[in-house]
Amino acid sequence: MKTIKNKKLAAHINLDGAYVEDLSYGEKSVFFPKSRLKLADSYKVRGGMHVCAPNFSDDNLLKELKSHGFGRDLTWKILEEGEDHLILGLDGIGSYEKVSFKISYKLVDNKLEVKLIVENKDDKKVPLAPAFHPYFKTSYEDLDISGVSIDKEDLPDSIFLDKKDLSFKTKDFAIDIIGKENVSVYTIWSDFLGEYICLEPTYNGKSFMDLDKEVYYLNPNETFTQSFDIVVKEN
Repeated sequence: MKTIKNKKLAAHINLDGAYVEDLSYGEKSVFFPKSRLKLADSYKVRGGMHVCAPNFSDDNLLKELKSHGFGRDLTWKILEEGEDHLILGLDGIGSYEKVSFKISYKLVDNKLEVKLIVENKDDKKVPLAPAFHPYFKTSYEDLDISGVSIDKEDLPDSIFLDKKDLSFKTKDFAIDIIGKENVSVYTIWSDFLGEYICLEPTYNGKSFMDLDKEVYYLNPNETFTQSFDIVVKEN
């Protein structure tokens, strides 16, 4: 486990899955901390923020990838670390064996800067539609999304918003997700096993599952970047 921090924010990051297990502002949690929660006769991992790469959701395109890809299931290596930042690297598997993945997490004042860089070293193109899956600590009643009204009964099914940026308030914070590169759709979801709602920046939603939606084809020797900032302000 690695910790990055500055005067306002702190995050604990697990090299297994490049998983941000929690994000806090002072003494208050921004993310619902990563936990194992009981559902019927099994347990589900919920909370924190993980990467969904190379794909978000189920794979009806290649029919070989697990839902949300392999990035969250493998151990990443440290490429660079400092008090307020961490850069991690991963070599792909299967059809992505010659594709490299890099994630940068950096705390700057009151924001977490997130960047995913994918480089294709193969001689054939590969499809991508990555995302990040943060669990924000909030009840449904305390969540107020700017310009958007959502029904709690709809949330077990994903709600999609065509947006580059997303602003919302929880009980403790006003939060802006600023899409910088290759963020065009937000997915809103919760199963209400805990006090969290996911507001997820994605390339193009569930485009590996819904083949009517476009994925990004990364050509040989090409690099793809997805980046966004999570800006946190106290209410």
